[in-house]
Amino acid sequence: MTTVPESVESPTSVNQTRPSDAGLSSQAVRGTAKPPGEPSDRTIEATALAGSAAIRRIIAERNELRRERERLLGINEELRRRSDVVTECSELRRERERLLGLNEQLRKQNERMSELQDRYGQLATELIVELRQMGLTIQEVSRKMHDLSANTKKEKDPELEQFARRFAATNKAG
Repeated sequence: MTTVPESVESPTSVNQTRPSDAGLSSQAVRGTAKPPGEPSDRTIEATALAGSAAIRRIIAERNELRRERERLLGINEELRRRSDVVTECSELRRERERLLGLNEQLRKQNERMSELQDRYGQLATELIVELRQMGLTIQEVSRKMHDLSANTKKEKDPELEQFARRFAATNKAG
């Protein structure tokens, strides 16, 4: 318990000095005549001061706890932001993996398209070669047919010519 210095005046001691109370005893003025065994005014005052000091300590502790709470709330908010960043990073990693998979699919499709393009180029080249060969063959066959028809005109069959004349004359008469 804290002891109170004697220089501190209590409210009851201030009441003792009022001029209107000059002829009365201090206990009679205060109306505080205490039975034996009850604490004295000094003890009550010391107890009140000790209680006041305890209240100030409790208020100081409360204020310290509030500051600590605010500090912890700030840390909690920072951890939440960091957690959000970690979550976002995880989402970005998943998106990156998805895009890498798509990129691999596109690369394979591109390779397949290149293979098809090369194969179509080869087929087109083969087709052009075959068309040229067919064109040359058609020209050769056409030339041979022309030569054959020219040769058959030179070697005329006299009986066939006579038959043709008779047939032509019959058609004119009839």
